[in-house]
Amino acid sequence: MDVLDSVPRSVLGYPVKTRTQIVMTFLVPVIFELLVYIVLTTADILVTIEHFRNGNPTWGWFTLSLIWLPSVVCFCSIISTPERWPEQIGCDERTWHFLFANIAILVFFPFAALYRFNRRIFWSIEALFHDKNTYGRAQSVAKILETSPCELYHFLQAFLQAAPQMMLQLYILLREGTFRNYDTATAQVISVVFSFLTMATIITSYQRFESQKIVGRCYPWSTPEQATTRRKELLRCTSTAEAMLATKSPSIAPEADPIVPNIMRNFYSRYGNDEDPVSETNISFTTPSSPRKTLNVDAINFNRQQSKAHHDPFVNFTDDDKLHEINVFDTVDRVETRQRPSGRSVSFKLRDTIEELQEMDHYLRSTEDIRNVTDDSDDEYLKPDEFDAVPKKPAPPTPEATPGMFHRVSVFRNMLLFNAEAFIKEKVPRLPEGMFDHTETNRTAKRKVVETDQYDGDAISLPSRRQTIVGLEQDDMVGKTVLFVGWVMFLLMRMLSLSTFYVFFPLFFWMLVANHYLLMIACIIYEVRLHEKLERYFFYLFLAYMYVFSLLEFKIRFIHVRWWYIGYIGIVMLENVAMLVVWFNLGVFESWWFYFLHHTIIVSGVLSTICFLFYYAFLRPKAKVLFVNE
Repeated sequence: MDVLDSVPRSVLGYPVKTRTQIVMTFLVPVIFELLVYIVLTTADILVTIEHFRNGNPTWGWFTLSLIWLPSVVCFCSIISTPERWPEQIGCDERTWHFLFANIAILVFFPFAALYRFNRRIFWSIEALFHDKNTYGRAQSVAKILETSPCELYHFLQAFLQAAPQMMLQLYILLREGTFRNYDTATAQVISVVFSFLTMATIITSYQRFESQKIVGRCYPWSTPEQATTRRKELLRCTSTAEAMLATKSPSIAPEADPIVPNIMRNFYSRYGNDEDPVSETNISFTTPSSPRKTLNVDAINFNRQQSKAHHDPFVNFTDDDKLHEINVFDTVDRVETRQRPSGRSVSFKLRDTIEELQEMDHYLRSTEDIRNVTDDSDDEYLKPDEFDAVPKKPAPPTPEATPGMFHRVSVFRNMLLFNAEAFIKEKVPRLPEGMFDHTETNRTAKRKVVETDQYDGDAISLPSRRQTIVGLEQDDMVGKTVLFVGWVMFLLMRMLSLSTFYVFFPLFFWMLVANHYLLMIACIIYEVRLHEKLERYFFYLFLAYMYVFSLLEFKIRFIHVRWWYIGYIGIVMLENVAMLVVWFNLGVFESWWFYFLHHTIIVSGVLSTICFLFYYAFLRPKAKVLFVNE
């Protein structure tokens, strides 16, 4: 298995080299994320300091708490997961080391995140110095793909730090009198811009995560044991189409006809063989007493016009003259054959014709079905005498009816039953236990039918149904770039609409957000009613909060993906337009800043729609199909 199997191998349909895959998939995105993280963290710290310096401790504490919130939630999530603790029960050295490492990450989370980014950059550059399919390349890519709890912190940062930080700083900027301090406003603008970039990066990376996870992608913050177990289970239980073709490549060439060697062997035994007579079969069929015959081939045989104009040399000869000339040619040919023994050729002499006639006569005499043929009729067909007479030989016995014909119907019936059971299990939720459990007698009867059907040569060969897993490949560099720009524009439209609407109508703002939140919870519960257990209530609450700003296929797999995205984007666009119309027409403002926000919201909405349509039409990833091993 190639270490870069999960990495896109082409860009815009053109295959790329492995080094280009590493640069475009690992090195460039990690460097971009590192720069965005450094600027965002620095800008948030500066905003906090400016708020305390300007005499606004409330805004300062809010900003500082949002900086620490992702780290605290990540620490609680890791500590509360039993799979992450050491296997030995009790307070030993490994337990204290585990607690100390996570507390250090909690306190010094910026340095832990920087270490994670720099480590991935180092191994990405190291992988470029190794050739394909080498141990160094495989080790470097494995180090890049190593899981880490810092990835969970980076994911939570987008929704617990960047999203609320944007809302808070935009609200502060839009309030009256906030532009007096230029340093604070500059830090706030930088914080807002890079918060957009952080959210767009995470949303682009996890856009269709569940559809990619079922075909090989793992959570980047899972434990190494979980990731290894997941990969081994996927390799053991599934196989790709290429692997199936490599292991089971049916030959389309026709099978060798066993009659053809016998025909050629008889031909060479009678007319000779040019090739090296090493074969014992050819020697056994060649008699030393029979002279070798040659087949003379001239250029006239390859000229279509001359061959058509060629006539029989004996056309004006009588029968006696033909016999005389043929005997003479036969004698001369035998002398030439003794002098020139090499060369494959055949001359059809009178003696060969007589031998063939004798063989035909012997064959006709040996058959007793048609005898005593009379010529007393003018018809062109010959009528045998005693046409209605009882044949002397008894008729062959009638073949007994074998049960194979009925087995073919039983195989077809079993296939229909299997398809019906699979369809019911997939579509009907909460089936009664033991509904499709077949008894042992039925299994024994089916096993006997299958064993008997294996010996039935006339049974039809029906195609077997194989269960498949359909997922998605990861986006290439161009697709990620277009999708990233689309989400940046979408988030810009969404955040500006919510923040500006909250400045003028805070009560209606909370009513709109609450209704949207409840609608997302209802949609999530409706989506997971068939293929998920309703036991992740707290996580569904957090997922609905994420859906206030963007849409991710995360932790739940959408059944109707197209309707989800069309409905969500349509609802969000409708809400944004409604908020824009209300505050622009009913709000009281005098600054040009709000006119600029009005045009920015409209332009960003149009650009995001164009990017999404272009991505869906031309750049969306292809489906990846895995076959479940039986």
